[in-house]
Amino acid sequence: MLRRLFAVLLAIVILIIVVGFFLPRQVVVERSLVIDQPAEVIFEVLQDFRHFRHWSPWFDRASADEVRLEGPPAGAGATLVWADESGSGGGRMWIVSVVPPRRIDLGLELGEMEAEGYFRIDEAAGFGQEVSWGLVLEVGAFDLVGRYIGLMLPVLVGRDYQESLVRLSDYLDQASGRVPDVAEPAHGRPSPQSSDPGLP
Repeated sequence: MLRRLFAVLLAIVILIIVVGFFLPRQVVVERSLVIDQPAEVIFEVLQDFRHFRHWSPWFDRASADEVRLEGPPAGAGATLVWADESGSGGGRMWIVSVVPPRRIDLGLELGEMEAEGYFRIDEAAGFGQEVSWGLVLEVGAFDLVGRYIGLMLPVLVGRDYQESLVRLSDYLDQASGRVPDVAEPAHGRPSPQSSDPGLP
């Protein structure tokens, strides 16, 4: 009986390993939404991490002292750092480069893993701008754990990305086609106020 149980467990382990090697090494997660706002306004909000707390659901799950901004608040070098009380190590997201007003390339550290990300703004057919938020994860040839994590990313990350874009659209709608003011009141979340994008 014990020998049979051992054989079954060994077969399961072998199956997990074999299946893992057939999983893709690169995983791309992308979610998009058409937002009826000028491309310059959308770009300015996305590349300024001071706005991030107003439209990302991540801040609903973290206290104020768990997330901090490092470096410049906007553009290349702007960095968000977050802690994780569960012990997984938290992570970082930073802006690598920008192509106004169409693309923002991101770097990410998710615990022990590194990934690339991006915001892309394309003209939508008919009206508005199609805004995409993407994540690209590439794991090592023998990283079976990473491959299985990649298998779950579309569910784990995709839902947050889609919700974020919906909230981004709502956030921009409150500012009537202009960049919201990022000034924080003494208590609570601010109500967006319009300000000039400050773009050339």
